[in-house]
Parts: sequence; structure tokens; C-alpha cells
Amino acid sequence: MRRLTMCNARRDTRTGSVLIMATLFATVLSLIIGSLLKYSTTEMRLNYSQTNYLKASLAAESMAEYGFAELKKRWDRQTSFSVDELRNDPIVIPSTAAAFYSGTQVVYNDLELIGGNVPPGEWVYIDPSDPANQDDTQKGKRVFQRSVEVYGKGVSEATLGRREVFCAQVLAVRDAPLFSHAIFYNMDLEFHPGPRMDMNGPVHSNGDIYVQAIDRLRFFSTLMANGDFYHGYKNTGSHTQNGDVLIQNVAGDWVDVYNSGSRSNDSSYVDSNLGAAWRTAATERWSGNVGSRDHDVPKLNPIGIDDYVPDDPSTAADEKVNSAFAMIEPQVGSGDPNYKGADVQLEQVSYKAGLIFEVDKVIDAGEPGGYRYDLSAYHYERSSEQDPKSAPLANPDGTLRRIDLDLAAVEAKIGKSILSVEKYAEFPLLGYPVSGFYDQRQNVGMDVVELDIEVLTEVINNGQATTGTAADPWDGRYQQNPGTRVDWNGVVYVELPYDGSASARVDKVMPADRDIALRLVKAGAVPNPSYASGAGFDEGFSLATNGQLYVKGHFNADGLSGTGSSTETDDGLTSTSTEAPAALYADSITILSSAFDDSRSKANKNSRDAVFTEVSAAMVTGLLPTLPGTSQISGGAHNLPRFLEDWGGVQFRYRGALVAMYESEAGTIPMGNSGNNWYSPPQRNWGYNDLFAAGVYPPGSPNTRGFKRTNFRFLTEAEYNTALTTLDGFDSSTSSRGH
Repeated sequence: MRRLTMCNARRDTRTGSVLIMATLFATVLSLIIGSLLKYSTTEMRLNYSQTNYLKASLAAESMAEYGFAELKKRWDRQTSFSVDELRNDPIVIPSTAAAFYSGTQVVYNDLELIGGNVPPGEWVYIDPSDPANQDDTQKGKRVFQRSVEVYGKGVSEATLGRREVFCAQVLAVRDAPLFSHAIFYNMDLEFHPGPRMDMNGPVHSNGDIYVQAIDRLRFFSTLMANGDFYHGYKNTGSHTQNGDVLIQNVAGDWVDVYNSGSRSNDSSYVDSNLGAAWRTAATERWSGNVGSRDHDVPKLNPIGIDDYVPDDPSTAADEKVNSAFAMIEPQVGSGDPNYKGADVQLEQVSYKAGLIFEVDKVIDAGEPGGYRYDLSAYHYERSSEQDPKSAPLANPDGTLRRIDLDLAAVEAKIGKSILSVEKYAEFPLLGYPVSGFYDQRQNVGMDVVELDIEVLTEVINNGQATTGTAADPWDGRYQQNPGTRVDWNGVVYVELPYDGSASARVDKVMPADRDIALRLVKAGAVPNPSYASGAGFDEGFSLATNGQLYVKGHFNADGLSGTGSSTETDDGLTSTSTEAPAALYADSITILSSAFDDSRSKANKNSRDAVFTEVSAAMVTGLLPTLPGTSQISGGAHNLPRFLEDWGGVQFRYRGALVAMYESEAGTIPMGNSGNNWYSPPQRNWGYNDLFAAGVYPPGSPNTRGFKRTNFRFLTEAEYNTALTTLDGFDSSTSSRGH
């Protein structure tokens, strides 16, 4: 019995131990499970909170992004700004956002979008040697920059809580004068020069860029395309020239577009044909000095001017939209069917001009050919007599109010005419021109309106001294008295006859007549009165016409090969130079040397030898684009200024900025493959004008506008609220916060 009892006792003890262990294990397990459940719940709450925060963050960022898009749309066409611009016209969150966020945790009614103050702006040089600017597509240029803060608030509300996130980002609105580029193309840009060619200064194309050379082509600054960048000939798509195409990197090294292998293969070149590898390859090879759409190079349009759209030659319809041609068109009333709107009008040279010459073609049966030309001049009555750049006043019908000038009286006073006209005529039977001249590229005899720049310079530069006296050639109708009234602003417009009927084209273009042209003569010195360099005025000279322009002899230059260069002014100075910043705008621009003889203009080119010619001016002009696979070629940037003489071995020195802004509407005969029939190319000693590089631009210069996002950051609620207190006129109401 005892043994059994003792065995049972041992068994009971073991059983109790097991129970105790089981209990302890269960307790520990319960604690672990509880801890895990608690951790899991906490983790779940953290995950929910993080998800909530992420949704609020994305909503805040989306507010800022929408704000940028809205401001870009507004400011693409706006020329002036006020500091409280975004108080008077706040950015509004679109109602579509409510539907977009419906069914999510984002609280639409609590979202906020607020635009900051619009500062006056400042000139900034985008230094290409600064590593921070390596990817800046505007580097190498001076830009006028306004930095505008945009604030966003995002709110996400879920079962487990509410998160509010605040952010800010700067929208840099950057205006770059058109002439901050050595070359600017609003379309595809082509280089395929024969003789050596150097390009100083930034180069930009709103289309593709094609480069190749027979000998050597060098770029000293940036080369940017809103489209693609190719080595080759656009017309054929192949590599037809084997010369070096060298582009400087930031270190100053010359790096070729050619890499290795057969020069006839696309794979031998570093260009857009590399596909996905191109972006990185270009950045590494040229330190960001070469860019394309793969590098987010923006399209740059003059403010208020819509995109250029080329015709599609594969269709019967004409899809061309030549919007920028409006920049050189005459003024029409706001009720005219060809009126293009106030935004475009502000960018038209004919609207900016302080002196306008008008050439009217009048049917007259008593005249040879049954027509004659009447010449007249006028200036606008402006909103401020003391500010010749102020807005012209308008008549009830929307036309601008003119003050007529008597050209005959001017001629009688000074004994010389500013403007004259010659109708084209040939010697009977022999067929050589006896008046006007023949353009062998256009295959047409030209009636010529001749503007004597020497006489115009005399009248304008001496105008301040003679105004109101008996010697005043304008008889008091054109005044130049700073502090009283000034009509001269440095911009002259010459209106040639044009088709003023209602245009059937979407771009409402009004082409000038094709058989009449403006020619500038005796233009070594240009109008630039002494007071123009004073406060409130613009020094320099800009001239525009809606038709074809010919420049005979030197322009704004002394014509001495021993002074100046393709970049340097004749006196070697910039901000204090006596050389005027100048610009020419036309449908097409043809350079004639002083040796050009009208009577031999129809003869073989070998009898039309050019002599050394020097031009210092920006050129804004048109071209006929290359149509691949056809005989129509643009001729490339090296043929943008047109020629009609044998320039073989003769230098054309040019310092300025070349701008191909539109298709020609009057000089419509393309370069073709027969150019050698009417000219031989000059030695092109071309460069970017030091005046422009220093920020000294011609009067009335148009600006291009770009945008850049910078300095994105999240804010605390306190930082956000403090920032809003700095906004001029901010009233904290719902309508000021985007609703």
C-alpha cells in the first residue's frame, strides 16, 4: 500500500509540474501574442497614418503642379505684371478636381492653392561654368527672371485620423531677349557650310538641328533643340560631308560629334540616333552644352506668338501655320478680319514703331504698267507724349491714330529725299535693267523703294536741335524734346503694298507684293540721337518691313577690315560703344555689296563681283524650309542672309544675331540646288555681337519666355501660415485659397 501511495505521490508531483509549466507557457504565449497584437495594431496604425500622409502629400504637390500649369498658360502671352497679380486674379482649383478625388480620402473642400507675390524681376546670367547650371537649357544667356512662389495644401482624412501637408515651390518666369541667341530658329535648323565657320554665342532651335561640314564647323556655346539633334543632311537623311563638327564643353575642350567608325554610318556619331543612350551620352560628352527634347529643352516663342506649324508635303491640304509672320505685318483695325488680337499686336514692329513710312500702289492708267506708288510717312499719337514707347491711341473703329508727316516738305527743307521709288524697266531689245533691278533667285524684276539711311540719320540725329525752329524739316509735327514730347523711339517701319483682303488661312497672313522690295543705302551710320541713351529711352536702331529687304553696302559699321571683328564693335567697346545696337526685320534679307550694279543684275554672276562688306545688326527673317527628297532646300543657316553676287574669295563680315522666325511669304523662291547660278558664297566671317552678349539690345527687341521649377519643399503648418502673411493683399478667405 505504501509503495503504491508513494508512486502515486510522485506521479501527482510530476503532473503538477507539467500543469505549472503549461500554465507558465500559456501565460508567456499570451503575453507574446498580446505584444504581437499590440505591435501589429500599432504598425497598422502607423501604416494607415503613413498612407494618409502620402495621399495628403501627393494632393499638395498636385496643387502646386496645377498652379504652375495655370500660370504658364496665362503668362505665355502676358507682357506686364503687377506684384498683386495673383490677388486680383487668384489661381482657382478646377471643379474637375472634386470629381477626381471623389471616393478617396482626399478632402477636396480643404485643398488650397495660393500664388505668391510677383516680384519686379532682375537680370540674371546663367553661368555655364557653374556646375549647378549644367542641366539648365538657358545657360550662357542673360535672362530677366521673376521668381514666383506657389503654395499648396493637401488634406487626407481616414477612419484612423486626418493628415494635412503643406508645400511650396518656385516658378521662375524667365524672359530671354530673342537676340540673346547667336542663332535662333523657330523651325528646323541646318548647318552644312563649305568654308570654315565658327558660331559664337548660344544656338537654339524650336525644331530639329542638323549639323555637318565640308571643312570645319565650331560652336563656342550651347546648342539646344526642342526637337532632335542629328549629324547629317536633312534633305537626304544621310551624312554627305565629312568635316569636323566641334562643340566646346564646359572645360573648353573641343569635342566632335563624330565618334568612331565609318563616317557614313549613323552609329558613328553621337546624336539622337543613339536612342535611349543619347541623353546621357550628350550630357557626358559636352557637359550639358548640347541638348534636345530628351534633355527637356523648351520651345521658346516670342511672347504672344503661337507655335509655327510646317505644312505636311504628303497631303494636298496646306497645314502651315506661320504665326510669327505677324511680327512684321502692318497694323489693321481691331474690326478687320485679319486682326490677330491684342496680344499679337503688342509684338508687332509696326505697332512699336516711332516712325512709319507707307508705300501705296495706286491704279493709274496714265502711268507705265498702269500703276504708280505714293509715298507717305506718319507717327502714332500715343498715350503719353513724353514716352515714345507708350501705347498708341485708337480711333473708334479700332485703327490707330496717326499724325501725318510731309515728306515733300522734308525734302524741300534739307534738299535730299529720305525715300524714293523706282519701277522696274529694261532697255528695249537689249533687256538689261535701266531702273529697279533684277533678282535672279526670284526670277523677277523688282520695283525698288530706296531708303537713304544717311539722310534719315541726319534728320533724326539733328532733330532735337531743330525742333520748333525754322530749320525743323518736320515743321513741328515730329518732336524730339526730352521732357516735353518725343516721337522717336528708335524703331522704323516701312509698309510695302500687300493683299489686305480677308485671309482664308488659319494664320490670317497678309503677304506683301512679290515684285517690290525695300533697299537700304548709305547705311554705314544709323539714326541714334544723343538723348536716346538717357533714362526712359532706348539707344540704337531697328527697322522692319513686311516685304523683301535688300541691304546695299556696309550697315552700322565703318567697313574697314582693320577695325572690329565678327564679334567686336569697330571701336572695341560695348556698353560705352558709339556703335548702335541694331536690328533688321523682313520677309527675307539679301546682302548686296557696294559694287552691286543694278544694270548688270540680270547678267551672269561672273560679271557681278562683290567687295568686302560689313554688317552689324541682328536679322529677323524668313526662309523656305527643306522638304526632304525634293529639290527644295533652305540652304542652311549659312545661307539665311541671301546673296546675288559672286563672293568667291571675298569676305562678308557679320556681327549680330541670326533669327529665322517664319516662312517667307513674298520671297518665295526656295534655295533649291541651283543657287550657284546666281551667287557664289562669301568667306563667312560671322559672329555673335558683343553688344548683345553684354545685354545691350536694339530698341523694340522681342522676348522669348520660358519657365523653370525650382526649390520644391515641404513646410510645417507654422511656416506655411507665416509665408501667407507676407503676400500683398492676402485676405485669408476661401476664394484666396483656390476655391
